[in-house]
Amino acid sequence: PKVENTVEQMAASRGLKTRTGLRLGKHLQPVSLYSDVNRLGRWIDEEKPDFLHCHLDGDHLLACICATRAPVRVIRSSYQLDPPTGWRGSWLARHTYLWLPPTVEAERCLIARHPAAGGKTRVTAPAVDLERFQPAAVDAKRGLDAPIVIGVVARMQRHRRFPDLIEAFATAAAREPRLRLEILGRGTHQDEVARAPAARTGLGDRIRFGGYVDPESYPQHLSSFDMLVFLVPGSDGTCRAAREALSCGVPVIASRRGLLPELIPANSGILLQNEATETLSEAMLGLARDPHRRQQMARNAREHAIETFDAGVLATTLVSELTDVIGPGDGPILQNR
Repeated sequence: PKVENTVEQMAASRGLKTRTGLRLGKHLQPVSLYSDVNRLGRWIDEEKPDFLHCHLDGDHLLACICATRAPVRVIRSSYQLDPPTGWRGSWLARHTYLWLPPTVEAERCLIARHPAAGGKTRVTAPAVDLERFQPAAVDAKRGLDAPIVIGVVARMQRHRRFPDLIEAFATAAAREPRLRLEILGRGTHQDEVARAPAARTGLGDRIRFGGYVDPESYPQHLSSFDMLVFLVPGSDGTCRAAREALSCGVPVIASRRGLLPELIPANSGILLQNEATETLSEAMLGLARDPHRRQQMARNAREHAIETFDAGVLATTLVSELTDVIGPGDGPILQNR
C-alpha cells in the first residue's frame, strides 16, 4: 500500500523540490545499495551539487560511495552520543567533508573513536522550529488550586521506564492533590508497561493517556504542560520532545542518560542525580510546590531554546560557512545540496 511521505509533504509545503526512488535501507543490503549508488550517481551528474547532506547511517554510506566517484562533498548531521563503529564508521569518517555532532561530548566521542574526523567537525545543536513551538499564553485567572500537569511524550516501550514513572507519580500524587499526569504517545506494549501500572495506582483520571496527537495540535498540547519528564532517549538521541518542551517554556525533569545532560540546562529543569523512583517523585513535588521556580525555569528554557535551537539561525550560519568554502560565484548553495 502507498504510504504518505511526511518529509516529502513538508518539503513541498516549503517550496523545495524533491526526488524519490532511493531505497535507503536501514541495514546494509548490497543489491539495494548498488541500485541507489547508480541512481544517485545519475542525479549528481545531472544537478552537480556542491554538497550531499546526510542524516542516517544508510544514506551516509551511500553519499560517501558516490563522493568517491564525483566531485561532491559529504556533510553528516548526527543525532546520537555514540558514533558509528567498526570499519564502516572509520571509512565514513575518512570520506566525510564535514561532520555535525549535536553536542561537545558527541564530538569528543566521535574524534576519540575515529581520529580521521579530527579537524572536520562543527558542533551544531539540533534544530527546533521556534515559531511552531512557543510558550502558551499566561492564564491570569489560574487559581492556586488549579491542576498541575506533568507531561510525557514517548512511545510506550519496555525500555522507556514507564512503570518507574507511574510509581514515582503515584507517590507524588498522594502528597499533592493538584498533580495530574498526561502521557502522549502509543506503543505495542502500552497495556503492559503503562496502562496496567496506571490502573493499579487507583488514581483514575489523574493519569490520562492522550495517545497519538495530530501534528497540528501537538505544540499546543506540549505548551499546556507545567513540566515534562524525559527519562530514556529513543531513536532520536537528541531527545526532540525535550527540546520542543524547552522551546515552549516547559521545564524538563530528565535523567542523565545519553545527551540529556548537555541538552537540559540546570536553570531550565532538573537533571536527576540517580534513577531511583523516590528521586523522580521528589523532583515532581519540588516543582509542583514552587510556582515561582517553575516560572523562572520556563523563562530560562525559552531563552535557552532561542539561543541554541533556532532552526533559522542554525541553517543560515551553516549555509554562510559553506558558501565561503565554494566561493560566492560558484552557484546558489541553497539549491545545490
